[in-house]
Amino acid sequence: MKRAAVRAAVHSFISRLLEGRDDFDDNASLAQLGLDTTDIEDLIFHLEDELGLTAFTAEEDRMLKSARTANDLSRFLMEIGRH
Repeated sequence: MKRAAVRAAVHSFISRLLEGRDDFDDNASLAQLGLDTTDIEDLIFHLEDELGLTAFTAEEDRMLKSARTANDLSRFLMEIGRH
């Protein structure tokens, strides 16, 4: 799995949640973008499905607690893509 494809998927879905706004930086805080825990959880599940990935519940829980930026999400998805 290529990092550019993962990054594009993360940006695309966040942009949809932000109603088309796509001018955010990879290191922008998800909370400052207006995403809450439920949004981030939906984002993780959607991206796993879109990219054909499966994470263990413990991994998803860890990600939900530690994901602060789009870059964090991309990094997590790259990690589980290596399993």
